[in-house]
Amino acid sequence: MDSTFNWKPEQTLLKKVINLATERGQSPESIISEAVKLYLETQLLETVDYAVSDPLIGLFAATPDLAINSEDILQQEITKKSGWTWK
Repeated sequence: MDSTFNWKPEQTLLKKVINLATERGQSPESIISEAVKLYLETQLLETVDYAVSDPLIGLFAATPDLAINSEDILQQEITKKSGWTWK
């Protein structure tokens, strides 16, 4: 299925696409198609990564014995600068 649309890029962008196509021995259309494909793949990955980095997911993905081991976990995280100090 062939589709066409009318696109008028900025002149500097058009020159860059043409120069890159010339360097690679490809058509400007193939460069633009490749760029759009990579952009769409990146957007899909960012959507997936956003869902993975949701801070609430950790509440449901923790080990079942988190409550039992909470004191040990806190003890391991203590540093010299942890807690309250006297002035």
